[in-house]
Amino acid sequence: MRSPTSASAPPGHRLRLWWRRRGRGGAVGATFAVALLAAAVLLALSYYASVPVVAPTPSSSSGSRPALVDLTLVRRADEKGALCLDGSAPGYHLQKGSGAGSQSWLIHLEGGGWCRNLRSCASRQKSLLGSSLYMERQVEFAGILSNDKPQNPDFYNWNKVKIRYCDGASFSGNVKDELQNGTKFFFRGQRIWEAVMSELLLKGLRHAKQLSGFSNRMLCWWASHLHSL
Repeated sequence: MRSPTSASAPPGHRLRLWWRRRGRGGAVGATFAVALLAAAVLLALSYYASVPVVAPTPSSSSGSRPALVDLTLVRRADEKGALCLDGSAPGYHLQKGSGAGSQSWLIHLEGGGWCRNLRSCASRQKSLLGSSLYMERQVEFAGILSNDKPQNPDFYNWNKVKIRYCDGASFSGNVKDELQNGTKFFFRGQRIWEAVMSELLLKGLRHAKQLSGFSNRMLCWWASHLHSL
């Protein structure tokens, strides 16, 4: 099996480098550090944000229920070559910010580990980690993604995004060949990343004054690299 090619940097590093290329490296770097420290404090809450829940339940002392946020599939994904392992369109969930948080963005890259061989990748093609056909059409935004101020005072009114993970290689692959031992696989994580970010730019990310991001695996990596921000 051919290993997914292209950038091998962790997703957190990819987000940071991408934003710096937008021309706001200095000021945004400081904002990144502050936001990530807050995210680390809320690590326990962030875990719940990554676990899909079918039935909403009360999430805070105020009795409010987590918001259900719709899945948005990337437009013209096939033309862009931005495809999940099985060839379906990738997706993300976006909850728009409001008030003072309307120009602040929090991006969650969903985790899930790598598929290590053709057999495990083939298995993923029939799951939500390899196909948008199996993804929930709505997910709860709770914890650090919550829009409930008492539960999430730092980010409740920010624009919040959950990018679904379905490429099997942490948003880093860009393999052109589709056939592997007679079976089609699409290792297109880099293209998924670029396609999603392009759509988010059109939906307001280009006007962002603050940007932060996390995933279950990224927080530990970022915590050890804050000095380089």
